[in-house]
Amino acid sequence: MSLTDRLIDYTTRPVSYRVVTLRNLLRRWPVGSYKARLDANAVARPNYGWCAYHAAVEARALGHKAVTVVEMGVAGGNGLVCLCDHRRQIEKALGIEILVAGFDTGAGLPASTDARDLLYSWPAGSFVMDREALERRIGNQAQLVLGDVATSVSNWQPDPQAPLGAVMFDLDYFSSTTNALPILTKENTLPRVWCYFDDVCTGPDEATTERLGEREAIRLFNLSPDRQRLNDHVAQTFSFKGKVSEHWHQQIYVYHRLNHPAYNVCLSANREQLRLQGR
Repeated sequence: MSLTDRLIDYTTRPVSYRVVTLRNLLRRWPVGSYKARLDANAVARPNYGWCAYHAAVEARALGHKAVTVVEMGVAGGNGLVCLCDHRRQIEKALGIEILVAGFDTGAGLPASTDARDLLYSWPAGSFVMDREALERRIGNQAQLVLGDVATSVSNWQPDPQAPLGAVMFDLDYFSSTTNALPILTKENTLPRVWCYFDDVCTGPDEATTERLGEREAIRLFNLSPDRQRLNDHVAQTFSFKGKVSEHWHQQIYVYHRLNHPAYNVCLSANREQLRLQGR
């Protein structure tokens, strides 16, 4: 992008150039609380931070000492590294341990013949991982789970002391997302699992609809006949304190597990009462 095009982009956004500049400065030189910077969109990948932070808040309120957050589709590893950075800041802010896991084939997108996988946009072999470089970078900060996602999700379990609380889905394909969604059915989860779907909102190159890609996987997941353990995976509209809407807001989903034994535990017992004003 040329300098002129970049200037046009920045100066015609709903968010002012001043706000964009201040956000970038806060990302580079963080001051103030993590929560304030998260609310201001002044952190890297605020979508990841939003899900991880609110999962940690929920877990702490329910008395857990730890919570697990997952990235589905690690690719080069930038998202996983960023999630580890959020982990450190959230642990410091809330005093709860966060375990991070990343799932990927390690060899890029698998071969597919399913038209719902948007193969005109996502060719097989894209996003190959440099495993050695990523493992050196993350060290013991995260668990790397490699292999076909259908098998790896089936074989993996959250730590018994750290229920699953957040999942970032970035697998591109309908088929891969379909195979990954059963992670939400694991026995050890929070009552509400915070999720981000990277490809429910795409550009004209992908031209996705509700019957393709991640959106179709979510739609079919919600049609599951097993209503004894699972409930709908539904998109939520949240209040972001009057701030300008960001594109990632509509990519945040929450899985509500209505039959979870702790689902009805009140997490806001000290909520301030609304008292009658005036005489």
